[in-house]
Amino acid sequence: MTRHRRVPACVVGCVTAAAWLAVTDVAAQSPAPADDPDARLARTAEVVVTATTPDGTLRTAPHGVTVITAQDIARSSATSLGTLLGQEANLHLQSFFGTDRDATIDLRGMGATASSNVQIVVDGVRINEPDLSGADLAAIPLAQIERIEVVRGGGSVRWGNGAVAGVIQIFTKRGRVGTPQLDVRTGVASFATTETRIGVGGGAGPLSGRVTVNQFETDGFRVNGDVTATNAAGELTLSPQGALDWLDVTLRVAVHRERAGLPGPVSAAAFAGTDAQRRASNAPNDQGEIDDQRASLVANADLARFGQLQLQAGLRERENPYVIGFTPLLSIADQAAKITSQRREVSARWTRDVEVLGHTHSLAIGVEAQRADYVRAENGSSVVGSSTRRPGAADSDAAYMTAVLRFPADLALTTGLRHERFAFESAEQRLLAGDCTGSNTVFVPGVGIVVIPTGCVNRFRDQAATRGTSRFTAGEIGLTWTPTPRVSAFASAAGHFRNPNVDELALAATNLRPQTGQTLEAGVRTTVRDDVDASVTLFRIAIDDEIFFGRDAVTGVSVNRNFERPTQRTGGETEVRWRATGTLVLRANAGYVQPRFDGLPGDIPLVPRVTANASAEWTPRESVRLTVSVRHAGSRGDGNDSPASPYPRLDPYTVCDAAMRYTAGRAQFTAGVLNLFDTVYSPLAFSNTFYPMPTRTLYANVRWAL
Repeated sequence: MTRHRRVPACVVGCVTAAAWLAVTDVAAQSPAPADDPDARLARTAEVVVTATTPDGTLRTAPHGVTVITAQDIARSSATSLGTLLGQEANLHLQSFFGTDRDATIDLRGMGATASSNVQIVVDGVRINEPDLSGADLAAIPLAQIERIEVVRGGGSVRWGNGAVAGVIQIFTKRGRVGTPQLDVRTGVASFATTETRIGVGGGAGPLSGRVTVNQFETDGFRVNGDVTATNAAGELTLSPQGALDWLDVTLRVAVHRERAGLPGPVSAAAFAGTDAQRRASNAPNDQGEIDDQRASLVANADLARFGQLQLQAGLRERENPYVIGFTPLLSIADQAAKITSQRREVSARWTRDVEVLGHTHSLAIGVEAQRADYVRAENGSSVVGSSTRRPGAADSDAAYMTAVLRFPADLALTTGLRHERFAFESAEQRLLAGDCTGSNTVFVPGVGIVVIPTGCVNRFRDQAATRGTSRFTAGEIGLTWTPTPRVSAFASAAGHFRNPNVDELALAATNLRPQTGQTLEAGVRTTVRDDVDASVTLFRIAIDDEIFFGRDAVTGVSVNRNFERPTQRTGGETEVRWRATGTLVLRANAGYVQPRFDGLPGDIPLVPRVTANASAEWTPRESVRLTVSVRHAGSRGDGNDSPASPYPRLDPYTVCDAAMRYTAGRAQFTAGVLNLFDTVYSPLAFSNTFYPMPTRTLYANVRWAL
């Protein structure tokens, strides 16, 4: 079966477009305006990060770190958070329907369990769900984002359970005291897509704040692929003056409401067939809704010579009713399902710098506690013998410490230790009759005398229950050497762990255990010239008792279980940013990972060994910017692939996007094309069924900012 016949054309076309921009730019040689913030190439030595580093900047981070700034987001051709992250090295977007709905970011080859092995943190609050659904990327529109930090291989000391491949930290925009800020954007796109974003911010005296509202609607590429979503986020910061100027308090709230169709996969024959066959749905009545609410309160206190103290509390409540596998033989009520979850967490973090022997050393100590409650209800709520509930709960408390020690010869040691207790419980309940108070005896012809219970009570009764407590200690250590302001080298080792989530516990082998592992990294960052930044990182991730869904060798039933052998992911990333001329910026990155089961043939499913991205941005004049970008993912194993049940591998794909922006005063006009060469591809497949991504998509929007 032949697929993706247009991929070579895409590669040639993207390279040709980039080359045309370069040639045209050399001829034009029109310098970018000096006051254009987008025109400055990000200097590694200047990019501040929240990850623990010797000097607080990207250049001395002891892990592979990528920072995506507000300027990077503005320059990108990406129209959603998932596609933006998918343009970074060794990050692969696992999308089911071409939107951020039910999409997951895989980091360094985690495959099908990326949603549980990559932590997503928004303004200091984890948003990974306690089940297998992972973080809801659709709840975070690009309009709300100020900065993103992708910390590969690190974060287990700071974030604990599930920070295996790394942590993606997202920071939203804040209001500023002074001139009011207004940002309005509206746009349209193919497949009857419309989006409107409004952001308002400002402040006076001790108060500042910002409110962002986003409305998104689309019919979707697939039949029953429609999405209607509303996002609203607000922030209010109090920064007292006078005697309390050492304190500031921030309240953040966010609401995400969504209704979406769930078109399901298509067969291999349909995927290789016509456009109409790929767009069709075998589940035209399946659908889901989301009502997601988040709130956090953060207090920062500058205690002068006693250091800095941060206190934070977070709350998240989420409801997700859905119907999957619709049948006309039952009412909607009797086949409806619903996931309800609530997460609460509190934390305290103290930091202080200490001068010893002429060097400044840093210390941080933190404690945190969180609890997640979860209920999955299926087959309605009143069908005796069929309606089920799977309640679960997980709570943890942890203490951690990090330190940065600086030495002569431009050496710095970063180290940390975390101890965490994790307790969980999970049950399966079914609606059954019981507690009967009497009985009637009746004669049934052909059967005989039958005793019928009476006065019975229908209620959900436990069918199975699991509970347990685990304790973990994880450490990190990193060494950074900065011989010149232009060069830094690092090496690090980090331990990590992950507990089974409530979905995995609901269908688990009897001996399911937590997984543990270690990551080794080494890399170099350099500013080759004033106009070139580059980095290279090598890594090896080893995991014992990795949790995955597969067939139990004893029972022959597919359950969540631990792999009998260790798993390994070995590879690296490289990134380059080059201001080729005063008006042309070129960016490229590539990732390679070899995801293997120790001692067995074949790769871990759904992991492309090779990912690569490149973009060219040409600004021939102050008011015009042209962008061409290309992303590539190599072949991958089917999500249900195994030595016992092999399926064909998914073909590699290459997708090209292009956009043009025109600025006139406070207004910006943008027009673009996603999947310029109409590539047919699917990032995911299970049992040789596929999830086709959208074909060529046109979009245009207008923005006005004050």
